[in-house]
Amino acid sequence: MARPDTLGPYVDRLRQLEQGIHYPLADGADHFFIDHGPAYHPFFSSMGEAYFLLVLRGDTLLGSVTGVARTVARGARTVDALYLCDLKLAKEARGAGLSTRLLLEGLKHLFLIPPLRRTRFLYGAAMRGARGDVMRTARGWNPLRLGRPASRLALYFVPPARLAALDTRGAPPPPTGEGLRLGPSQGRHLEGAGWCSTAGSKDLQRRSTGRPWPLVHLPASPETWTRGWGEYLRTCGAALAGRGDDALACFSIDERLEDHVTWLRGEGVAPDSVCTVYSLDLSFPVRTPAWMHLPSSEI
Repeated sequence: MARPDTLGPYVDRLRQLEQGIHYPLADGADHFFIDHGPAYHPFFSSMGEAYFLLVLRGDTLLGSVTGVARTVARGARTVDALYLCDLKLAKEARGAGLSTRLLLEGLKHLFLIPPLRRTRFLYGAAMRGARGDVMRTARGWNPLRLGRPASRLALYFVPPARLAALDTRGAPPPPTGEGLRLGPSQGRHLEGAGWCSTAGSKDLQRRSTGRPWPLVHLPASPETWTRGWGEYLRTCGAALAGRGDDALACFSIDERLEDHVTWLRGEGVAPDSVCTVYSLDLSFPVRTPAWMHLPSSEI
């Protein structure tokens, strides 16, 4: 188990491993891989207390998984959580049960590390790959099977000028019902009308160009859409379009908010990718949340 201050000797191997994992865009018209930057850990450690579990055979890195201890919010209540992310295996190590052993070893630390003993909610986000997401490998008894699909997120990558041109007169009102917010509260690390960037700590490299894909994330969650999601997107789009750069606006929304997704599609803006959130809730909630929000800046 490594912490951010001891990860240095493994960074080059971690970055090489993630370069071999591609995710589709626009139904396979293009692909991207993830680059967590020269120090690797800042993306994770900025979200909470980060722990890195690595599997090595000699000097060869076969796989890794990251856990981030943080809190999530269900309405006005907060719950201690562990975000399981960045599970990846080298090509030669897949199909041999290594992901199961890696996750089991990681889960042991929920009992071994005192701060993690308070964890009552575990979750992970799985991007759809060319052959589905990571759950396709969860055969037999696998810790991944303890989690259940809690939300399917539509992911968008849109030119800001396109958002600035949205006609919000027919946009749906903010959703009602108690939601589950997995990301930070409104205002943390946000600029302007409400956006942030992960440049340098998590870049998406497009295979078609071989360069970082310039993205600006719109992470505000439904309880902050006081004037509606449409107006939030339009306002951010107008402000970002005025900057004159070529960055795309990136954002996510729970597909259960079907009226919102349908409205945006009617405006000519369709999702570019899909991410599924799997979770194990040990806080035993009385009811299922009406929506779940995980900002694209944390996927």
